[in-house]
Amino acid sequence: MTTIETSARLPRSFDEFTADWFSKALSRQFPGAIVSGFSRNSERVGTSASCRFELTYANRGEGDDAPNVVYLKGGFTEQQLNRYWMVLQQEARFYSALSHDVPTTIPRHYFAAIDEEKQGITMLEDLVSRNVRFGFWGELTVDDVAGLLEQFAALHARWLGDARLPSLAGWEVPQREFLKYLVRDKHWEELTGRAYGPELIEAIPEPRLVRAALERLWALNDAARRTLVHGDAHGGNMYFAPDGAPGILDWQLCFAGTPMHDVSWLIVSGLNIEDRPAEEARLLKTYAAAAAAHGMEMPDFDAIWLSHRQQMVHAFVSGACEPKESGPVEAINAAARVAIAAANDHDVLDALGVAGI
Repeated sequence: MTTIETSARLPRSFDEFTADWFSKALSRQFPGAIVSGFSRNSERVGTSASCRFELTYANRGEGDDAPNVVYLKGGFTEQQLNRYWMVLQQEARFYSALSHDVPTTIPRHYFAAIDEEKQGITMLEDLVSRNVRFGFWGELTVDDVAGLLEQFAALHARWLGDARLPSLAGWEVPQREFLKYLVRDKHWEELTGRAYGPELIEAIPEPRLVRAALERLWALNDAARRTLVHGDAHGGNMYFAPDGAPGILDWQLCFAGTPMHDVSWLIVSGLNIEDRPAEEARLLKTYAAAAAAHGMEMPDFDAIWLSHRQQMVHAFVSGACEPKESGPVEAINAAARVAIAAANDHDVLDALGVAGI
């Protein structure tokens, strides 16, 4: 399925959705489907807004698996459409143009479209109806992470050096611009006043060092072998079926990058502070063995370990520098302490050669 790029205006609020809209959106996969009514619940607002819609049908169309409940994501606030429109559109493009060739477990998608006014909408299966377990920062088990790393190994091997990667040029920009925004001087002052402020300063004492470390990391990553990466593979973007089989959510930040971007981010964000230092070397070897089994030539372990250490600056900023509005304070603090501990353990400034600038 190709992305629907439409000149017709897509809905800008949950109130704008109609039964006729759902009928037309679902008709590409279920010809003849006619939605007669719906109700909605579980509205959530973040970088995108999402909502569950329970559908009723006058005609279920061809086939018998038209969804009773869908999970719909898009930009439904002015801030989202002005600030995050690129990632909204990237996720729609991922599901419609790339997901069919991604050898990982991901939610089924029913519709993905972008319009000329920056909106991007993706309609997915409702995972809550499947009784999945959703991941969270620092709360994945070692087995959870190992299973996910095997999926990432398959993804990275499949897309390594793929001829389609140049078409993703620029997809890394939204994440990088956001990370730079998080380490501006004004925000750093607010960060140092938080409960974990002293730990933050102990890990990296000045924002200019963080900025230098990020620029150094991006230069290294851009010079490395490229593949399709998830881009935001933290523990909260993972899910697990009732039998424990893992899956991967939220592809808004996917781009052409180095495999270690995903691998390190998952290990640091998924495991708790006790398990990560005890298990990360073994998990890196698990990933390397799985990637090699899929035909990807891997560097020696010393090179893998160094890259893992260097990626810690991404974890540090993404985990410890989030704005206050990104979630409950308890969740923000938990994520920060996981990320700061990893940056300290791996002496990230030294790993990137910026400790003495």
